[in-house]
Amino acid sequence: MENYRIQSIRTVEENRKIGLLSMYHGYPSEDSIYLEFLYIQSDIQKQGYGQEMIPALSLHLSSLGYREIRINVALKNWPALRFWIKSGFNQISGIYGDLEHSDITFANTELIKTL
Repeated sequence: MENYRIQSIRTVEENRKIGLLSMYHGYPSEDSIYLEFLYIQSDIQKQGYGQEMIPALSLHLSSLGYREIRINVALKNWPALRFWIKSGFNQISGIYGDLEHSDITFANTELIKTL
């Protein structure tokens, strides 16, 4: 569990807690970060906090020697896919889940951002 971290997301101006971030360091390689969970409070979503946080996080992780960030996104979650692609996660490493599309099937894609 030493590679797993949960961190709060806070505003710069007021140091107000607005969300959570969980990451796993070192998967699938030592210089990778797996972003497992990102949550911004629902009442302040779509105000640019996530778009501001991802470049800052990327710069920080790069300064620590990490070379990539990976995430897993549900293919049916169009808003999330748009957010992550806009945030620079522009490589697909795979698609996992059910082989056929329906109302009761699910699949995810793993996206990568190179730092």
